[in-house]
Amino acid sequence: ALSMPHGVRMRRIILPQALAIMLPPWGNLLIELLKGTALVSLISVADLMFQTRQINAATYLSAQAFGTALIIYYILARFLITPMMRWAERLVARRLGRA
Repeated sequence: ALSMPHGVRMRRIILPQALAIMLPPWGNLLIELLKGTALVSLISVADLMFQTRQINAATYLSAQAFGTALIIYYILARFLITPMMRWAERLVARRLGRA
């Protein structure tokens, strides 16, 4: 590694190790992003919290409307984002020989 040019050393040694260290916090940030914003709007679906507020304003059923939104967000985080991040962590660990 000492005789490698800086670009090659960065690409083959430093960045793979840094990626393995950065993946768990990225997963946490992705879940925080999901909770803090309407990530579902990125896939052309109406903003979940906006729709929930509209239902609440029309029906005054706060617990049911926001409870349903909570369940939808939980399902997205638990069954979509968490498995994707675990898969990415295993993939990077396998490539670095830490599996």
